[in-house]
Amino acid sequence: MTQIGPTRVIVMRHAKSDYPWGVTDHDRPLNERGRRDAPVAGRWLDSHVDWVPGAAPLVLVSTARRAQLTWGLASAELSRRWQDASVEDEPRIYEADVPTLRDVLSDAATRAGTVILVGHNPGLAGLIDDLAMPEPAAWEATVKFPTSAIAVLSSGLPLADALAQDDAFRVSAFAVPRGAA
Repeated sequence: MTQIGPTRVIVMRHAKSDYPWGVTDHDRPLNERGRRDAPVAGRWLDSHVDWVPGAAPLVLVSTARRAQLTWGLASAELSRRWQDASVEDEPRIYEADVPTLRDVLSDAATRAGTVILVGHNPGLAGLIDDLAMPEPAAWEATVKFPTSAIAVLSSGLPLADALAQDDAFRVSAFAVPRGAA
């Protein structure tokens, strides 16, 4: 299969999680704030993110419960234009470091022009720092990448080519959607 380009990588951190006694880190659910914020993040995605024409987005979600719940609540807010998005559980995203996240993206390089990673820090902030050219928008996204944060990284190159170059991405949008208390 040929490479798809240009590229958009959307990095989304899970919403705020709870810490119930006796529950493993992987199985932690969202807390009340997380359940409020995740749908708002979905509405932000729907109204602010366009994907690369000609290929539906590929959404790769950590297998951790809080990431799965975040995407479930966020995706319920997406319009019909998202109906062709492919959603896959990706166990490598949980507790991933930057090289692992880059491997996940490399494996997706021929499958989509827009890849959405739903996962965790510190890996996601590190990935943004690693991929994006140094500029104020990248600094803002990496200095603090809180729960429910979304960064949109854009490149004019196919994903495989962009991953092979330094500073091939720009942070074209950054938001921390929050629900009303």
